[in-house]
Amino acid sequence: MSIDVATTEIIRNLFLSAAEDMHSTVVRSAFQPLLYESEDAAVAILDRNADVLGQSSGLPLFLGNLDEAVKEAMRRRGGESWLEEGDVVILNDPYIQGTHLNDVTLFAPVHRQGGLVGYVAVRGDITDVGGKDPGGGTETIDVYQEGLLLSPVKICDARGTNPDILDIIRRNSRSGDLVVGDINAMIAACRIGQRRMVEIIDRFGLDVVEAARDEIFRQSEASDREAVLAIPDGVYTGSGAMDNDGIDRSTAIPIPIKVIVDGDRSVVDLQGSPDTTVGPINCGRAQAVAAIRVAYKLLFAPERSFDGGCFRNLEILTRPGSMHHALEPAACGWYYTSLGLLIDLFISSFAEVLPQRVTAAQFGDSMITYFAGRDHHGDEYLCVEAHAGGWGADDNADGADGLINVVNGSFRNTPVEALETRYPITVTECAIRRGSGGAGRHRGGDGIRRSYRFDEPTQLFLWLDRSVTPAWGLAGGADGLPPRVEIRGSINRDDLLKVNGLNLAAGDELTVLTGGGGGFGSAD
Repeated sequence: MSIDVATTEIIRNLFLSAAEDMHSTVVRSAFQPLLYESEDAAVAILDRNADVLGQSSGLPLFLGNLDEAVKEAMRRRGGESWLEEGDVVILNDPYIQGTHLNDVTLFAPVHRQGGLVGYVAVRGDITDVGGKDPGGGTETIDVYQEGLLLSPVKICDARGTNPDILDIIRRNSRSGDLVVGDINAMIAACRIGQRRMVEIIDRFGLDVVEAARDEIFRQSEASDREAVLAIPDGVYTGSGAMDNDGIDRSTAIPIPIKVIVDGDRSVVDLQGSPDTTVGPINCGRAQAVAAIRVAYKLLFAPERSFDGGCFRNLEILTRPGSMHHALEPAACGWYYTSLGLLIDLFISSFAEVLPQRVTAAQFGDSMITYFAGRDHHGDEYLCVEAHAGGWGADDNADGADGLINVVNGSFRNTPVEALETRYPITVTECAIRRGSGGAGRHRGGDGIRRSYRFDEPTQLFLWLDRSVTPAWGLAGGADGLPPRVEIRGSINRDDLLKVNGLNLAAGDELTVLTGGGGGFGSAD
């Protein structure tokens, strides 16, 4: 069936609008700041093959693999016959969705006139699913220490939510009622997505909608092939290192990448990734795929949103049992810590052939702090923040100051007003870390300084990386400064980047200094 340009574009934008409605539902209905303030979530609308039709703004690493998670979950459950109209599925299995247990994926089939026409999916970080430490901690050595592990199970059917599943989740979290509230917000988002998708099909008819989908996918595939065809054939490589795996803090973890370009196709080979580490920096294959998709989009095809026609000319090779294709029971709590580095390495590997398109490295790591204790009402709390830093410069401009890292997209830190109202914490400084970006003809972006004073005894958890391989410069530009953390009061330290449950006294202060981006070109 042929379809005209105007109808195709209307349907394309309706898909995107429906996804944004789902995203707004999560943010406006959630119970915890990590979702309603930081927006640590993403959604997608999928066709009956679980290929992406539309996705919201959100975290690129989530958006890049929701389709993979749904496909793998359905494969493991025997296909679409497992699902009935009204069902909603929940999972947080790292070896299916690729991420850590705190990230919960919900998806639901969309039925119309009794037939399956697609799926809707949403993922959000619900902060705590049990485990040996609040939020999972930073020193886990297997997935069972990280919390409750859910393979795909039905949390809803046409009659409503399953109270038994919700009770299991509630009883296994330190923030049980809040976590259940967040899950209900995601269920509501699925229901909104189902309604919007049926409305689109009712308006145009299934045949027209699927014809528009086919045309959208065709355009995206052609755009990808054209972009890769313009790159000289060859093998492009890069390597860096993570500081450590969080357990053996004296040993850096090498991260290599190899990209093969052949005509209009590319192969990204991650088979050289290290074996699964003892510490929690492993990820399921779906998340490694998502990271490479983000890098590919940034460099080759940034002008188009992601849909099921993208990446058809991209093959990603991983090795089962490696840190980028982890198998149970590998620890995955800090799965994303290597992925910003992978993205930087992918982009920089093309520096010689695409000098006007590549950027120097960005600060890379998510630079996480989180605090656990008792709030103003005496209830347990967990306050999680990802911090901004400096982005790399390019041939045309300085790097940006104080932006969230490349894997996190629209993720935001907690506004000072919200943080101080909800928790016994005072933010004493939030500023640009001047001079932390690398020098060059165009300078790297600066990181930030963010300082806290704790008004009650607090457990401190830190996960900052990229001091062994800080943001590098290109074309003669200098590297950015690595991160640093300063603790003052009952403890005085400035040599810690990873901490698991360090007990701080009331009145102690913490300052986080994030890394700067790399410079581009010689400063001379």
